[in-house]
Amino acid sequence: MIPFKVLAGNPSAWQATAHALVCSANLLHDVLQEWDGQKSNAEAPHTNVRRTVMMLYGLAAENLIKAILVAKDSGLASKGTFPNWFKKHALCKLARRAGLFVSQSQEHLLKRLQEFVECGKYPVGLREGEGRYTWVHCEPVDLSDTLQLLGYLEEELERASGGHVVASADLRGLHTR
Repeated sequence: MIPFKVLAGNPSAWQATAHALVCSANLLHDVLQEWDGQKSNAEAPHTNVRRTVMMLYGLAAENLIKAILVAKDSGLASKGTFPNWFKKHALCKLARRAGLFVSQSQEHLLKRLQEFVECGKYPVGLREGEGRYTWVHCEPVDLSDTLQLLGYLEEELERASGGHVVASADLRGLHTR
């Protein structure tokens, strides 16, 4: 069994988890596409599944940002745990802490993805008014923008790790590997 500190400080482990999440989201998205072609809107649970797809992409983004942070500071978990700020899902704050350039549109998307991560697994948000944006989807824009963001995070991770992680430019095709 690999010790916590070794695995926690390994950017490739974080990236592998992100890839598994992207793979799962891609497979689920493909099933949605099949449902769209075969059934009427009343028969398919589109909204809930789309929320789950976006939640998985949001978790992948979080793992990639945390991989960048770990690549820049492998001692983050040196005390056997992570600092409190690292344990949160605040994607914009994590991206800034990682030193990433985040455009205004990417910041908006990171905030949406954060809401999917925090509220997408429940029928409502944790408080009144939270989670309402997880019920709104702009297909295929959401998918395209999200995959573009994930690609950017992959590139930044490769830079932060000095090329020591596996580059994966085709995140949409990840499930076919």
